Amino acid sequence: MSLVRFAPLICTAVPLSIMASEDQRKDIEQPIDSEFKLIAIPFYDPSIHTGVSVIPMYSFYTYDGQTSPSTISATLIYTQSDSYSLRGNTDLLLEKFRLVTDFGFNYSDLDVKFFDKARHKASAIQEEINFFGDLYYSFTDTFFMGIGVSYQTEKYSGKTYRDRVQLLAANRCLSYCSDIGASISLLIDTREHYYYPHGGYMFSITYEGHQEWMGNDSDATYSLLDSDLRYYHSINDKNNQFLAARWLNRYLLDSEHAPSSALSLYGRQGRDLQRGFIVGNTMPTANITSLEVEYRYSIEESGYEHIDRLTLVTLTGVGKAYGRLANPLQKEQNFSDADTLAMVGAGLRYRVLDDERINIRMDVTYNNSDEWLVYFGLGESF
Repeated sequence: MSLVRFAPLICTAVPLSIMASEDQRKDIEQPIDSEFKLIAIPFYDPSIHTGVSVIPMYSFYTYDGQTSPSTISATLIYTQSDSYSLRGNTDLLLEKFRLVTDFGFNYSDLDVKFFDKARHKASAIQEEINFFGDLYYSFTDTFFMGIGVSYQTEKYSGKTYRDRVQLLAANRCLSYCSDIGASISLLIDTREHYYYPHGGYMFSITYEGHQEWMGNDSDATYSLLDSDLRYYHSINDKNNQFLAARWLNRYLLDSEHAPSSALSLYGRQGRDLQRGFIVGNTMPTANITSLEVEYRYSIEESGYEHIDRLTLVTLTGVGKAYGRLANPLQKEQNFSDADTLAMVGAGLRYRVLDDERINIRMDVTYNNSDEWLVYFGLGESF
């Protein structure tokens, strides 16, 4: 895939904003109380192609001495494949509580590989409504306990008879099927900033149950275990060079009872992104593990303000998708036999909110299946 086709998009990745001028922003020494920003950037997801993303975002501080603001945002996406997404996000950082939500509607034109020996992928329209919400209470400055809820309803529409047969064989819903869950989490967070830390680590482990009493079908109950470890290390005293790493695991318990919609699609799973891989190229599996590492270099004192807002990134990642497959009659894929999924890449960041340390980003990746992929987004992957 030639990167030339993205050149016009890269050139247009300039935020539209309602905020103070550049000169006024230089004079601000303390975080301002609130700020609204309207950002329009190119969008590219390898599974649903090129498009545009419009993000209105409001940031504000809720108590004295707060280093990271709360944010409320909406994301509107439309792509060349006629896929679109309408989503809302909140990160409310209060003195003793954190409320994190992600909700919306996705309409995606996907090609999904459900079976290893199938000659063709299933071309389908996926329609999905979901809500993810977590409320954390801080017992200390670094230790939190949280409860959460999740709701997801989705359906698939095959484009041809062959596609519909594959969807049925993979136990995918051809009419809306709902899945409701509740979770409990433990979180340790020593990061010195919520959105773009220069040091510290975060570790969370979550148990999530999807039981019959929540409204799920009796033959579609299951539970899962998630873990998320992130580490940040500054290489120099200026905090403009540092390493960032993330190790993510999702393990489906009693997977033989779980609906196929509970399986993981490597590349984009729920709120998490595994860069370097097209969603649907890897078969849905019960479990995934993913490790990504970044080196980040922020340009400073160049004499040009827009240049000083740039950060150069190199990245690499490796992961596996394993366990039960979409059709329960298929043999499970154990960890050692599962394909190793590896990628390398480079990225560019542009700081759009200074005190909040919020960037727009572009990443280019190359994986061990000889695929070049491009990503645009607001904020960091981790």
